Amino acid sequence: MTILTLYEVSPDMVDIISMFHEWDVSEPERQMYTCRPLRPMTALYEYVHLVKTRIEERSRRIFVLAPSEEMARPYGKITAFDFNPRNRSAEFGYYLPEQNRGQGYGQEMVTRFLHSMYTDEEWDLHKLYATTASGNHASVKLLKRLGFHLDGILREHYFIGDQIQDQLHFSLLKREWLDAKPGSLRG
Repeated sequence: MTILTLYEVSPDMVDIISMFHEWDVSEPERQMYTCRPLRPMTALYEYVHLVKTRIEERSRRIFVLAPSEEMARPYGKITAFDFNPRNRSAEFGYYLPEQNRGQGYGQEMVTRFLHSMYTDEEWDLHKLYATTASGNHASVKLLKRLGFHLDGILREHYFIGDQIQDQLHFSLLKREWLDAKPGSLRG
């Protein structure tokens, strides 16, 4: 049995950051995994520099789920961003390369991330939230399974290829996570 660990990525983990670039470049359905404008991929050195800077500034916190014995081969990543210290909230997004989907890694990664972020004293979060396209059924199912609430729908907000989809907004409050049944969300 493989023991999994959630690691926070530091600026000196250039090999891991470079792997994120590789994942983005090789993802054929990249448009499905972001609501942000899709820009052409930058060169590797530019990408690494930008990610390292965001980590150093603490405007982004990136985590990877990997086997405990081999952090260099992560199964996926999860990123906290748009931290609002006044409201003690942050948005997050997650990604698993195709070969790691459908194996429970997403649920494991998000559960461990919730534990890490809701026990973190630096950001001291009250709420975490995520958005996804209505057609991303795996993501919708995962968020609901972990106790996230559907807060709202931006109708016909995503153009994905020749389809238009709604954008779903989900959130989970710290007290909801703390009140969850032991083992279901607490990591």
